[in-house]
Amino acid sequence: MFVIAAVTAAMIAILSAFNGIESVVTELFGTLDSPVAILPETGTVLSDEIADWAIAQWGPESDEPVFQSLAPVIEEETVIAFGTGAPLVVTMLAFDSLLLQAAPVERALRSENWNPEMHGLPCVTLGIGVRNMLGIGRINEGPEHALLQLKAPIRGKKLSKHRERAFQSREALGCDVFSINADLDTRFILAPLRLAQDLFGFTNEVSRFELALMPGVSEEEAAEKMRESAASAPEAIRIRTRGEKNQLITQTNRAEKWATFVILSFILVVAAFNVMASLTMLLLDKREDMAVLHAMGLSDSRLERVFSLQGLLINTLGGAVGAVIGILLVWGQKTFEWVQLQGSVIPAYPVELEWSDVIGTLTIVIAIGGVGSGWMVRRLVRRLLH
Repeated sequence: MFVIAAVTAAMIAILSAFNGIESVVTELFGTLDSPVAILPETGTVLSDEIADWAIAQWGPESDEPVFQSLAPVIEEETVIAFGTGAPLVVTMLAFDSLLLQAAPVERALRSENWNPEMHGLPCVTLGIGVRNMLGIGRINEGPEHALLQLKAPIRGKKLSKHRERAFQSREALGCDVFSINADLDTRFILAPLRLAQDLFGFTNEVSRFELALMPGVSEEEAAEKMRESAASAPEAIRIRTRGEKNQLITQTNRAEKWATFVILSFILVVAAFNVMASLTMLLLDKREDMAVLHAMGLSDSRLERVFSLQGLLINTLGGAVGAVIGILLVWGQKTFEWVQLQGSVIPAYPVELEWSDVIGTLTIVIAIGGVGSGWMVRRLVRRLLH
């Protein structure tokens, strides 16, 4: 029973660890994304007409509201430079305050407060990796410390013909830094929407629209409803959920989780053999008593049922004890953060308990124990009595 309990507790703890990793990855890579976004089916930009159409179709005043606000976003590459240092090519993610309702952007900012302007200049928030590569020591100390030059190609002008005149330049102030993960921190800067429209020459175009969903509406439910009527949009659009954007990472983690579950299930099979061995020794020890009971009229099936139920009881009790231990371990790690992660973006190893994992583990324990014990007892009782 103790072996069954130990393996059950280990399965619940390890599966919860995979759940925690998935939650953290989703949180880290989804900081700059809303649950659902509207993107162009082809090309890189959408017109403002889509916003008006989407609000009428799925907005708060529609018959079946899906989202409560719609945030325009521009995502384009730009060249950024600080002082006499070497310029960098980064991705500018530009938005207005509506995105703050749809995505937890401010949570990643060092100041935890989005500020689009300071000292009469537009504010740019740098990824901490971008800040370090630009050689900026500190942020939030005035324009003389973080006055940035932003350049982007002028639409319609060829670089080979116009060279420097093919770029337009704007000044911005580095007001804050953000930290999400190593990839985003070294590639992205955050900027107000007006700065991007001016820099890139956008008038009525954006890269996409990010949606803040209505309370109680999941991203899968919202995406399904929107896809049903997306074909009637004034231009070709596609609906993308946050999960679909990070699909590769999520699928990889889930594949590892279920591969681990299968491996631990095989270990559970080995543990079940220990229970079968114990039942075998018990049957051999009670051989004479079984013969007496059989001679007194107790049928083979009744004898088989007695020892089969004993094997099932051992597995069930072992699984129940192991489940309690596993749940307590997960709860303790989540509450007291016993296992720390030094130098990581998260202070402690993440865990997330899902009751489906507990039920699935107990089902495997009881099924393997019950079927294995019943099959073994049946064969051994018949061999000993006949």
